[in-house]
Amino acid sequence: MSSLAVDTSAAVDYMRPDRNAPPQLALAETIFLPLQVLGELFAGAFSSTRRDENLRAINELATKSTVLLPTIDTARFYGELRAREAAALSPSKLNDLWIAALCLQHDLPLLTNDHGFDDIAGLTVIHW
Repeated sequence: MSSLAVDTSAAVDYMRPDRNAPPQLALAETIFLPLQVLGELFAGAFSSTRRDENLRAINELATKSTVLLPTIDTARFYGELRAREAAALSPSKLNDLWIAALCLQHDLPLLTNDHGFDDIAGLTVIHW
């Protein structure tokens, strides 16, 4: 497996020593970290009792990864996804659509344990 993007669940499992890291990450040539995932990780760290430890782990993951930044093209993918998924969409899943949009834009599979990504047309989802 040459390249893949990770969502928050995969990133957390990778960073926490008490969890099993997704084996696909060890095989990936390039790990892409969507900006929205990075934001969710920082939000979790800042509300954690292990703030400094979590911030170090996030910074370590970010240096090993390529951060995916949204562009105008990403916004188009997002807009199409949001219009298509509007009926079944909860406000808490808006970040997931941005993550999916980045993966679709860059033709990257998404490593996740969140089954909410499974029904997004065209998105390759990898569960571990």
